[in-house]
Amino acid sequence: MTTVVLGLDGAAFELIEDWIDSGVLPNLAKLTSEGAAMDMRSCLPPVTSPNWRCYASGVNPGKLGVFWWERVNRETHTVEPISSSEQFDGGEYWDLLDGNVSVINLPTGSPPSKVNGKFIAGGPDCEQTEYTHPHGLEDQLRDEYDYQVHPDHLSQLSKDNQENDCVDEIHRLIEQRFQVLEDQLESGEYTLIHATIFYINVLHHFYWDRDVVRTGWEIIDEHIGTLLESDELDHLFVMSDHGSNRIEVEFNINTWLEEEGYLVRQTGANDLMKRIGITRERVLPVLNQLGFRSLARQIVPDRVKSRVPDSEGRVKKQAKSELIDWEESTAVASGQGPIYVLTDSTSERRAIREELLEELDGLRDRTGTLVVEAAKAADIVYEGPYVDDGPDILLDQAPNIHISGALGSDRVFVDPDTWAGENKDTGLFIAYGPAVDPEATVEEMNITDIAPTLLTLHQEPIPKEMDGTVRTGLFAEGTEMSKRIPQDDDIRWIKQKTTEDDQTGDSVNSRLADLGYIDE
Repeated sequence: MTTVVLGLDGAAFELIEDWIDSGVLPNLAKLTSEGAAMDMRSCLPPVTSPNWRCYASGVNPGKLGVFWWERVNRETHTVEPISSSEQFDGGEYWDLLDGNVSVINLPTGSPPSKVNGKFIAGGPDCEQTEYTHPHGLEDQLRDEYDYQVHPDHLSQLSKDNQENDCVDEIHRLIEQRFQVLEDQLESGEYTLIHATIFYINVLHHFYWDRDVVRTGWEIIDEHIGTLLESDELDHLFVMSDHGSNRIEVEFNINTWLEEEGYLVRQTGANDLMKRIGITRERVLPVLNQLGFRSLARQIVPDRVKSRVPDSEGRVKKQAKSELIDWEESTAVASGQGPIYVLTDSTSERRAIREELLEELDGLRDRTGTLVVEAAKAADIVYEGPYVDDGPDILLDQAPNIHISGALGSDRVFVDPDTWAGENKDTGLFIAYGPAVDPEATVEEMNITDIAPTLLTLHQEPIPKEMDGTVRTGLFAEGTEMSKRIPQDDDIRWIKQKTTEDDQTGDSVNSRLADLGYIDE
């Protein structure tokens, strides 16, 4: 018998509850009525990286050493990309299970882990090759399923156009993930199978609740029905790395920092390009129409491409290092909320942090719309050896707000640009199976709670390093799991990061840009 964990990137009841109630998603309706279903908090910021690692390890970003898709290095005055699994500390709970495991399509999972079983790394960060353990599994996936890690036409995605090849490709990729999952479940070889459906959240981002998103969820629901019919299924857990909601206002945090005197920008070619009308909005449609966009990526240096501004004057993440005046600036932000104070003085760093906390907490735009739900000191939210290297402040963005970390816009608040849907820190969690109490209510379920809870389900010890709480209240009264007192075990489990450098190539950065992840 097998435990299946189905990870649905960006899933939230806010989006799907009407479809559940109206009968569009009957199998999810079954899970929510016969299982234990609840909201679940992700770690801040609510982003794919680091939250899939928070789930797998049961620890917070302060122990992982990764806080978003980029690292602001105060010592070298650089903004560095983060996407390799080797840049994270933290183990994976399935390494502690007795028996074979299979991990399918895990984001931030490349290079793949050498698990006792099979590991398939997933998007958005891994390459189209060298993504499996064992190595030969990649050829098997390609031969049996025509398996792809990513769609071929990501650059076609646009919130203004849902009729494109990429949407159809994403629907096929969702089918592929489930085909692999279902075949592995029926094999009876695995104690646990984890599978992530990553690209459903890409549809959320670009199309929010439109028909193409509902179609994606109908595919997911149909395959959940197949899982529930399997005699090999013991327990099914459905979870997300974060939630989603519609974007109504985009908050350019670095423009705000600039206006308030915390950030000073180097002026240069990007300002000139904006003034004479050379912007990404004008250039990219022409390249797409002529079929030259992929060619341009190959022959134009990244340093040049990243400095072409959008219509707001914003430049991409790769250009941040060059556009920040590091000597004059005292703060800079990443997308979706992390703010770094730039000073070597501990006392000055603390003073600037307190100023920013006071100014940003409860911030509203000129219409009175709440923009920042709460501004939080990172050393209160996080704990671990990497807290001091990370951001000083975390912004919990208000509903329907997207915080952009791009540089160069003239306006603090703008209408949504690339995305229609944004991440939020409330995702979902559903537990279903013979040991689960369907009436269970768990207050403030956190993504880090899943790993120790699953270890308890499988009667394994809990490493002391884990931050999550074992949610024994999920289990039916009288079961072994409901009575078990979790024991912290002093086992050597946390893996040490093997590099500080990003090992991914230009194709990964281009893909993250197409998805809107590193336009911040």
